[in-house]
Amino acid sequence: LGDSLTIAAPTGTIYYTLDGSDPRLVGGGISPGAMVYSGALTLNDGEFVKSRVHSGGAWSALNEATFAVGPVAESLRISEVMYHPLDAGSPDDPNTEFVELTNVGAETINLNLVTFTNGIDFVFPSTELAAGDYLLVVRDIAAFEAKYGPGLPIAGQYGGSFDNGGERIELQDATGQTIHKFDYRDNWYDLTDGQGFSLTVKDPAALSEPNALDDKSTWRPSVEIEGSPGFGDAGDATD
Repeated sequence: LGDSLTIAAPTGTIYYTLDGSDPRLVGGGISPGAMVYSGALTLNDGEFVKSRVHSGGAWSALNEATFAVGPVAESLRISEVMYHPLDAGSPDDPNTEFVELTNVGAETINLNLVTFTNGIDFVFPSTELAAGDYLLVVRDIAAFEAKYGPGLPIAGQYGGSFDNGGERIELQDATGQTIHKFDYRDNWYDLTDGQGFSLTVKDPAALSEPNALDDKSTWRPSVEIEGSPGFGDAGDATD
């Protein structure tokens, strides 16, 4: 199931692309990646659509828009951040940072074009996340799997790294709507600052405001050392 997109023009042929390219080539030709619009498009995930009308040998101006499909901003939540892994004292220690996300909604969502725009750099590919499931983005896949083993739900490897002293993190959906915008602090919990425990959200489903994670009280240290990437540990937590 997806959302339907209709494109209309009073005359001519509509050409569109979904790969970010212009339907018109430099010089006026038709791009090999352009498709002829013949009816409503079914969008099953976030898409970046570009279109032009070709009529009488001339092209219209370029129209472009990004579409988000499904309740991504309403359902996607950050649930855990390993911003400062266990510090063994060597600058050559592998970087096993990670951020975990979960779907707190009632339906599967597709994360295509969801983006970390501040703190770390990552644009999600077309990835489905079922209700209640978890997904990871890691600093170094090889180092992460050497510590935690293969088979965990990794969406990819982000650019940059989390600041051990704390910084602003921002996550947006495909249309640029803010899902999370917050600052974490290394002085919130000593256990999460290089002692091997992750910073864990107490109740991701209760987060209704983009800046809710600015509040220390929404977080706690993970129950186990090395955190719980790929699964929840709320049932094991105690005050």
